[in-house]
Amino acid sequence: MRTAAQAREPLTVPLREAKAPLVIAIDIGTSGLRSFLFDARGHPVANAIAHRDRPLRTAADGEATVDPDERVRAAADAIDETLASARRRATDIVAVATSTFWHSLMGVDARGRPTTRVLTWADTRARGAAAALREELDPVTTHARTGCTFHASYLPAKLRYLRDADPTAFAHTAKWMSLGEYLYFRLFPGVRAAHGMASATGLYDQRRRAWDDPLLAHLRIRAGTLSAISDEPVVGLRPQFAKRWPALANVPWVPAIGDGACSNVGAGALGRHNAALFLGTSGAIRLLYATDDPPVVRGGWTYHLDARRVVAGGALSNGGNVIAWLRWAFPSVDPGTLWRADVDADGLVALPFLAGDRSPTWNDGARAAIAGIGLATGPEAIARAMLEGVAYRFARVWQVVDQAVPGPKRLIATGGTLLQFPWLMQLLADALDRPLVMSGAGEGSARGAAMAALERVGIISDISAVRSPLGRIFRPRAAAHARLADGMERQRRLEEALAPL
Repeated sequence: MRTAAQAREPLTVPLREAKAPLVIAIDIGTSGLRSFLFDARGHPVANAIAHRDRPLRTAADGEATVDPDERVRAAADAIDETLASARRRATDIVAVATSTFWHSLMGVDARGRPTTRVLTWADTRARGAAAALREELDPVTTHARTGCTFHASYLPAKLRYLRDADPTAFAHTAKWMSLGEYLYFRLFPGVRAAHGMASATGLYDQRRRAWDDPLLAHLRIRAGTLSAISDEPVVGLRPQFAKRWPALANVPWVPAIGDGACSNVGAGALGRHNAALFLGTSGAIRLLYATDDPPVVRGGWTYHLDARRVVAGGALSNGGNVIAWLRWAFPSVDPGTLWRADVDADGLVALPFLAGDRSPTWNDGARAAIAGIGLATGPEAIARAMLEGVAYRFARVWQVVDQAVPGPKRLIATGGTLLQFPWLMQLLADALDRPLVMSGAGEGSARGAAMAALERVGIISDISAVRSPLGRIFRPRAAAHARLADGMERQRRLEEALAPL
């Protein structure tokens, strides 16, 4: 019988069947951290997956942060466990890869000590700073240059917020970096940011593939306080870690890449005609392809996987976190039973903005709302309206991506939350009116990081060389789509009505 872990990672193989060479992949999510051992075919070793989870610290003012040193300790402990599981085959490890969530920011002082906690993408305290930047700079030309709008999730707003909110910490900060960069900063001398991380900061010129000088000047941030941008692997662990992990002491470590880009790679959503629809804690629709002319995605964003490949799409701040909230608020409700009859959710319409909003409105001050509640409204109707509200946002993101990069596309479903729930995949297929193909490769981000590392160190010629299996196809149903299209329009009207509040 397959275990729950094997169901989430369907490609797992026993250690004896793993094909050399091997790669360790660290996957640092918003609240979860895992370490894997992958073989040359992108198969994770079944008993070498280590988990070290810790919830975000949140507060009513919009804080959503993690402790950087705790996450470094957690990553090191997870690597210990994976290496122990590798046993004698640790000598087959040829690279270490890391996937981390995009848009994080922390500071360190001249002695390398943290001056701040890690502000995650979900931290909305910088929304006032984002609004100020929209007044001071042209958001349209800045978006065209950096691929990012002014929003609390991105670094321009975070940096401005920290300058005002904690001037002492700001003044003592010698380097600004992401959590992934800080992990490597602790493990190695020096610090660098991969294109696959720097490009999602809002401080990066997508065409020049360098830090954006005009924005840095406006923010009064010296380029020297940011990491050098390079995809080149680093070698030579600091002595304490070389002693701890002899098998990894002289192995190349590929700089951390954003988990969204890695997810596309792991699911096989490569090229202009294969889009990944991701739903984990948050959500996204993304395309990944090689180009020297990065697209401008109005209502969305443009980042990079590496210096030659872009990741273009749109993102949602509300996905699996809505399901988690519903479980907390209405523990008796089973979401999988809510669509047995294709009827309206008792006339309710919801804006599921528990964590603000990103694509397409980028309203970081948005909050959730439900209209149509009456005396007879029960928890099932509220849960269904919230989940359909998430589906409506995915449909709007699909419109944004399809307009920016037109042409036929296959939609590949991926993400830890989405792959657990067939009913959710059917709901999204109905809302988008597009077939949705289930990824057969598991959650994807760690696998994609491992595949990118194999390419970077020359083991494979291209990330497309590793096969990524696909699974069941969920086809849209005409009647369900018609009902959801009507609900999407009602959601739009509700959003417009509440916008001035």
